[in-house]
Amino acid sequence: MKTLNFAPSMCYRLPLCFASFLLILCSLATLSAQQTPPDPETAKKARPDTTDAASRQLIQNYLTVTGGADAHDTLRNVLARGSLTEAGRVKEFELIELQDGKRHLTLTWRHLGRDYKELFVFDGLKAWRQEVRPEMKDPEDYSGQEAIHFSNQRWLLQPFVLPTVADYTFQYQGAAKVGGRPCHVVVGYGKKDERSWFYFDQEKFLVLRWGGFGELAGVREYMDYRASKFKKTGGVLLPSEIDLLAENAAFGRIKFEEILPNQTIDQQIFNKPRNRTPVLRQRTTSRN
Repeated sequence: MKTLNFAPSMCYRLPLCFASFLLILCSLATLSAQQTPPDPETAKKARPDTTDAASRQLIQNYLTVTGGADAHDTLRNVLARGSLTEAGRVKEFELIELQDGKRHLTLTWRHLGRDYKELFVFDGLKAWRQEVRPEMKDPEDYSGQEAIHFSNQRWLLQPFVLPTVADYTFQYQGAAKVGGRPCHVVVGYGKKDERSWFYFDQEKFLVLRWGGFGELAGVREYMDYRASKFKKTGGVLLPSEIDLLAENAAFGRIKFEEILPNQTIDQQIFNKPRNRTPVLRQRTTSRN
């Protein structure tokens, strides 16, 4: 598979309608360029009823240049493996993402002579996590802003095609830059009013950066992903290397060693296991 380093020299053949659409967007760009994500708190307070025309066209352009809407529609899942570097520690990962939004992430690493393994799962409705090694513990609900981020921010399959796109409305926000490259910014509103932002390159229409509010060291932060390399998988151009950003500063990196499209996935892996620890029931006592 051909790996693509994102650089200004990279080009695609785009229909003339894309160029004319750029002129329309330029006339809208009265906002000054931003280096930080648009603040969803200052965007529209209520979830818009419909997606605006500019956002719809940007998403369509993205689907076209990364393989075509049909290729995206037939990419029902991906199974990816690689390494996650965070705060100087390297962990191996296996990621499963489904087009319906379900996610299953397995992290493994070794520290002070002990092997560690942890699962993070979003079953489409709720998120849960479980420590497997060095000691298997009962699964627990994954809650808070960190869980919201995990459930809504994908590494590979963005919510731009059915069925997940039906849960979103998108609104164009203005201009920004990613690594010096001009971008158009779109905010996506999930069905529970979760906010995500997407940076579409003005020339190539690739999504160079995306994210939402997350949590770092117990503090609510802007948590973004910035793609630096791309690779074609299953007919679709997907990120193959991603920088982790918190408040616009890089603190880690995701490197994909392989991305396998349309695998046979056992749906049972998304189900939260039963607790192994017995629950003690208290007998009610009556006073005579």
